[in-house]
Amino acid sequence: MMMMNFFMSRTTTTTSTTCYPLLLVLLVASLTFGVSSVNAKKGMANTMPEDNKVISRVLTEESNKLMYSKTYIVVTKAADFVRLFSNGGDIVTYLQDFITKAKAAVDTGGPTFKGNPEFPIQGSSTTQKGAVFDSSSIEVVNAPDGVVVEVGFGKLLQVQFSGNRKIKFTPVDDPFYFFHGHCIVNSGFLEPSTEIRTLAGPTVSIPQPVITSESCKLNLCLGGGGFSCIAIYSGSSFMFNFGKGVALNNEGVSTALRLDLLTFEGPPLPPPFPGTIIGGTGPFEGIEGSVTIATIAGTTGPILKGIPVTFKRLKPIGSIVQVILVKSNMPLPAGP
Repeated sequence: MMMMNFFMSRTTTTTSTTCYPLLLVLLVASLTFGVSSVNAKKGMANTMPEDNKVISRVLTEESNKLMYSKTYIVVTKAADFVRLFSNGGDIVTYLQDFITKAKAAVDTGGPTFKGNPEFPIQGSSTTQKGAVFDSSSIEVVNAPDGVVVEVGFGKLLQVQFSGNRKIKFTPVDDPFYFFHGHCIVNSGFLEPSTEIRTLAGPTVSIPQPVITSESCKLNLCLGGGGFSCIAIYSGSSFMFNFGKGVALNNEGVSTALRLDLLTFEGPPLPPPFPGTIIGGTGPFEGIEGSVTIATIAGTTGPILKGIPVTFKRLKPIGSIVQVILVKSNMPLPAGP
C-alpha cells in the first residue's frame, strides 16, 4: 500500500513537472507568432512608401531622358489650311449651304433650320502644310486695326485677324523644314446659329459648330532633304467653335463708303494641345518625347462679299502661326 502511494505521488509530480515546460513553450510560441504578425504588418505598411518611391524614381528617370528641348515656329498660309467635311464639302460650301437652307426655312414659314446632316461635325477634318522656322526668326505683333478689304460696290470692310495678332513678316523658308499633318474631329455639337446683318441689308444665319475632341497625326521635318522627320500623335479634348469668328468678322453697320464691324474682337484662336512623339526618320530614328502646340495668330477666316452675299468671292487673308515646343531624348537642330 505504501509502495503504491509512492508511485502515485511520483507520477503526479512528474506530470506537473512536465506541464510547466509545455505551457512555457506554448506561451513563447504565441508571443513569437504575435510579434511576427505585428512585424509582418509593419513590413507590409513600409513597402507602400517604397513602391511609391520606385514609381517616382521611374517617372523621374523618364523625365530625365527628355533632356533636350527646342521651340519652333510654324507659319501656314491660309490657302494651305483646309477644312473638309465627310461629304467632301469645304468650309465655304458648308456655310453657303447653311445660309441658303436657313433662309428658305424662314421664307416658307417652316421650322428653324438647325443643320444639314450631310455636313456632320464628327468626321470633319483639317489638313495643313506650313513652313518651320527658328523661334528667333519670326515676330508676331498685335493688329488691333486688322485689315481693310473691298467687299463689293466700292465699299470697304475692316476685318480682324484671329487673336487680333499677325506675323510682322515672313522670311524665306527652307523647303526641307516643314510641318504637315491631318486632324479628325471625334466629337462635337451645334450651338444655336447666330443671326448677323450683312452689307446687303438682310440678315443671314451663321452656324456655330463646336469641336469637343479630335485626334491628329503630324510630321515635324527638320532638314535632311525633308527626310529627317519627327512623327507626332495627339488625341485629346479640344473645345473650339469655328463658327464664332465667321459671325464676328461679317456683321457690321453700313455707312456711305464702308461697312464698319460691330466689334473689334478678333475671331478666337483654337486652344493649345499636347502630343506624343511616336517615332522618327533619318537621324530621329528611336526618338522619344512630347510636344505642345499652341496657335498664337490666325487668318481672317471666310469673308462675305457682293450682293447677294457669298463666301465664294473672297478668300481668307493672313497666316496661321503656331508655336511648337519639343522635348526629346535627342539633340534637336535649330530652325532656319
